[in-house]
Amino acid sequence: MKKIKFLFFLAFFAVLFIGCQDNEDDFPTSEKPTLALGSTEIYGAPSRKFEIKAALADDLGLKSVRIQIPELSLDKVIAFGTEPLVTAYDLSYFFEIPADRGTSEAFKIKLTLTDVSNNSVDQDINLRLDGEFTPPAVAMDTPKEGAVILLPSSNIMKVKFMVNDDSGIDFVHVTCTALLIDDLVEVNGAQSYTFDKEYILPRTDASYVLTITTKDKFVQPNTGTTEINVIASNDYPAIYLCDQPKGTNLTTDAVGVPMYFHDKNGQDFEFKYYADKDNKEIYFLGQEGDFAPHCFGADGTNLAYGSSVAPIKLPTKGYYKIKMNPKALTFSFEKYTPTSKVWADIANGQWHDDEALRRPFVSVCGGGIKDASWDTWNGWVQTGLHLANNPNNPYQLVGEYTLTGTMEATFTGQWWNPSWRLIKNGIATMSPGENGNAKYPAAPGVYKVIVDTELERAFITKK
Repeated sequence: MKKIKFLFFLAFFAVLFIGCQDNEDDFPTSEKPTLALGSTEIYGAPSRKFEIKAALADDLGLKSVRIQIPELSLDKVIAFGTEPLVTAYDLSYFFEIPADRGTSEAFKIKLTLTDVSNNSVDQDINLRLDGEFTPPAVAMDTPKEGAVILLPSSNIMKVKFMVNDDSGIDFVHVTCTALLIDDLVEVNGAQSYTFDKEYILPRTDASYVLTITTKDKFVQPNTGTTEINVIASNDYPAIYLCDQPKGTNLTTDAVGVPMYFHDKNGQDFEFKYYADKDNKEIYFLGQEGDFAPHCFGADGTNLAYGSSVAPIKLPTKGYYKIKMNPKALTFSFEKYTPTSKVWADIANGQWHDDEALRRPFVSVCGGGIKDASWDTWNGWVQTGLHLANNPNNPYQLVGEYTLTGTMEATFTGQWWNPSWRLIKNGIATMSPGENGNAKYPAAPGVYKVIVDTELERAFITKK
């Protein structure tokens, strides 16, 4: 009898337990969930992430969505809670294609959406690995970035550039709000297009931003924007000293090439400069990024203007004070001996809390520089960032840095003493005033570094 009663109660509680379980997940019958894909075809590439987008909905509640690409070992389940029930969800899921896949491969992405009533729907997305992700390439002929248009000579701005794209160009759009320029050209799929047009400028000093927008004809189009800064002036706003051979690409270095002037009074420009060898050849440029259109050199003892000018030669190695006037076409130079402080033996510096036991060193704090931070202690322990004295010039501190992208820097010792802040125009000064650190675009790579404490200039050039 006891055995029968025991079995009865065991059966009763089993039924009760199962009933409770069933009630926990027991939802009424409902309509199937809906799965609206953002696209039925996605383009990817090896080592590149792609995004799966879909709008998920159910009248009662969503239970889960499963994302599968068996060939790429992707099997992801996203589960939804029931307190409260989720009736709508915007799916945005990123996945990176393995590096060892080929660009000719294609796969099916399977999405399975299930609601709380266990209704399911499936959708497939085509995934191709032959995607194109770069906008049309723009090659500027004129004006170059930072170009100066001298209004007394001409108030015409010629805009000429070439656009190329393997998948074909959809359109080219040239705009400048200040000049009311709004030229849209439908290219209709040609792989190459040249834009060539002239615009009239007001005869007043002003700066303009020319914006070039391009779009290709790829299935999933790519759009790119290029901005060109142009200065229109009745005078030269700046002159640069360039010690590179004519025709050198002046945009590959990060800082200081060509060198910005030191002082200006009207159109009289003054420079300090170090010639690192006898018969050093220099030019003066009216723009930072190119030898054209404003280039000055020598015609005997006179200053000459034009694309074919000869270089000015500084006869012997050493420091010079140089003056020039681009309108009067005059120049002069004289050698001088610096009297500023020499920061000697910085390669043997020593960090120490006791100032009496401290020896100066110079490292770098900043961003966009491998191993650097804004902590001077980090500058000390990262010995690869330490600069050393140039054995041929005690006023120059030299080294090599790896830049990772747009950079900013302060060359410094312990607790910012000594310290040269790199502000705009390549100026590295111990007296920056209210000028903050400037940001300099730079392609990743190894660069040679020279900090000239006499000139208060930094030169960071691609190795």
